[in-house]
Amino acid sequence: MANIAQNFSVLSKALDLRTQRHQVLASNIANADTPNFKARDIDFKSAMQNALAGRADTGPLSMAATSTGHQMGNGASGPGAMQYRTETQSAVDGNTVDMDVERAQITDNALQYQILTQLISNKFQGLRSAMSSTQS
Repeated sequence: MANIAQNFSVLSKALDLRTQRHQVLASNIANADTPNFKARDIDFKSAMQNALAGRADTGPLSMAATSTGHQMGNGASGPGAMQYRTETQSAVDGNTVDMDVERAQITDNALQYQILTQLISNKFQGLRSAMSSTQS
């Protein structure tokens, strides 16, 4: 029984990281026209290793307060270390978002998310099947 719980725990953490990465990629796309915005991403492999080890090595992401009227938030926390993406094309306004890269990454991330949900669904189906065969 502990093995089943451990399997679901790993898949759940992977889903959480995929969701976190999707938010980061969506933020990059939303800021494609923002001057001096730097595209960010999460190294999924190291983030997953941190999640499985129970580490949240990055701590909360701090929010920038550029005016005295800004309120300080607690920021988001999680095991995914945010990294700036290597610039593939330079823009005059300092923005490093490459829409082709963002679209490819968000499509790949969505596909990986879909695979994880299918794996979870298959595990539940297997459990349901095993329980129904023992009852008859």
